Amino acid sequence: RKPHTRRQHHAGWNRGMTHSKSAESTTAEMAKTVADEGWSVVGVLDRPLSRRLLRAVDEVAARSPDASTAGQLHQLSGLAQHPDLAAVVDWPPLLALAVELLSPNVYINHSHLDVHPPHPPTGAHRWHRDNGLMGRDMRLLWRDQPRVTLKVAVYLTDVESPDDGALEVVPRSHLDTASRYPTEEQSAGVPILGPAGTVAVFDARLWHRRRDNLGTRIRRAMFMAYSYRWLTSRDIPFEDVPEWAGLPPIRRQLLGDQTVDPFYWASGELPLDPRSTGFQEAA
Repeated sequence: RKPHTRRQHHAGWNRGMTHSKSAESTTAEMAKTVADEGWSVVGVLDRPLSRRLLRAVDEVAARSPDASTAGQLHQLSGLAQHPDLAAVVDWPPLLALAVELLSPNVYINHSHLDVHPPHPPTGAHRWHRDNGLMGRDMRLLWRDQPRVTLKVAVYLTDVESPDDGALEVVPRSHLDTASRYPTEEQSAGVPILGPAGTVAVFDARLWHRRRDNLGTRIRRAMFMAYSYRWLTSRDIPFEDVPEWAGLPPIRRQLLGDQTVDPFYWASGELPLDPRSTGFQEAA
């Protein structure tokens, strides 16, 4: 493969580490990076959890009727597809950052599992922002829209090169003052590289894309959108996944349990509120 000359971001490659060097930053420092740049690498999951998630995604892909003949899969309502996948939603460094950037009144309103085998170059740009037409409906420019969603990427296979199907982001594009178009090349794009288990976050207003997988391994990843609980869910409802009913309170909240009203919640009611008993027990 041709060497890539753009700026790239690498997570730590030490297979025994739980977090990359980025995770040594305080939550407040990482939150400022996301506010300023629009994205950050949070760290690297420990190997047992990363492998558990990979096995689960492989099981989903093997039985999914949505998988293409080439083995490609973009599975919506990803977390609901396998009980083991919920194990990552309350990973402490990630959860602390989501609460810092949003509030304790959050949950995951959208998730998907991605499987992309190697393929020839497509020439596709794929640049986009998330949350659909929210900005148009509010009649606000991107820079004037509030942050309502923190998107999370979890690599389940090594992404050593931009051409391994890396997630690519355009730093500071969540603060754009001029229009961008999906078919344009974004010269300021930064591919996010890292070993299996790398966890990266980005503001949903940030321009991003999946690059072609021109490498030698199947690229597997999962994505989650941490949003305010009053934002409509795009996933299978909590009550339609029986396996979630017995999970700890914080996981139930993150997966969409509506026991506490998302619009009118009192101090200490939410499991993720530091003043609640559930939060203190989890800590």
